[in-house]
Amino acid sequence: MFTGDADTSNNTELVIDTVRASCDPNEISVSPAGHITAGTQLEYTVHFENTGTDTAYNIYVMDTLSDYLDPSTFRMVSTSVPEMYISKMKDAANHTIMKLDFPGINLLDSSYHNLCNAMFIYTIKTKAGLPDCTHIISRAGIYFDYNSVCMTNEAESIIGCWPSSVSSLQPIAGSPEVYPNPASDELTIQMENGLFSAYIITNSIGTTILSQTITQPQTTISIKALPKRIYYVNFKGNNGTIVKKFVKM
Repeated sequence: MFTGDADTSNNTELVIDTVRASCDPNEISVSPAGHITAGTQLEYTVHFENTGTDTAYNIYVMDTLSDYLDPSTFRMVSTSVPEMYISKMKDAANHTIMKLDFPGINLLDSSYHNLCNAMFIYTIKTKAGLPDCTHIISRAGIYFDYNSVCMTNEAESIIGCWPSSVSSLQPIAGSPEVYPNPASDELTIQMENGLFSAYIITNSIGTTILSQTITQPQTTISIKALPKRIYYVNFKGNNGTIVKKFVKM
């Protein structure tokens, strides 16, 4: 409001923008999402946007592939950027990392609406023979010049485990309980004795962190040394696999 403005009811600024997703402006999506079969070709779309006040001169994306994906099937489909370089590397734990480099991209700052964003699409197949209820999680890190990494959301697909009806979405009788959740030092597993013979704890890219046979209806696991992130407990039994998610705080 300016001094001497007699009518303040018209002091309105209209801003029109595009809403892409809850993790806008840096996001990853997968198609098909949800329940799939082993060996399915997945299509990942990554959007990134310069939200700063200056041009982003060089950008690169680091995408650590899930252990359940086949790196040899990686194919770039499309990109909005005229030039990009793709390299494949391994980290200390032998995970495959795809680095997508956009040198000299000169992505304009956020004041240039619809000119400060870019995207790329690639396809990759899941490995064959994956068991039902295998969760395939993908998340990418985006680096704008020398700034800290910007992480995308998580895109998830699940092998099998199709819900056949609304009732199947309810808790399964005899399903294991995992608590507390979130957990910090210890995790307790509670179940009916004999229903499941073993558990495997994996991280979001499918790497096995802990595994053990189950001999008692209640098991306590020390997770104090685990990094703070999301994990999955895969229970193996005669009737198949059940997966539970927990957060290490």
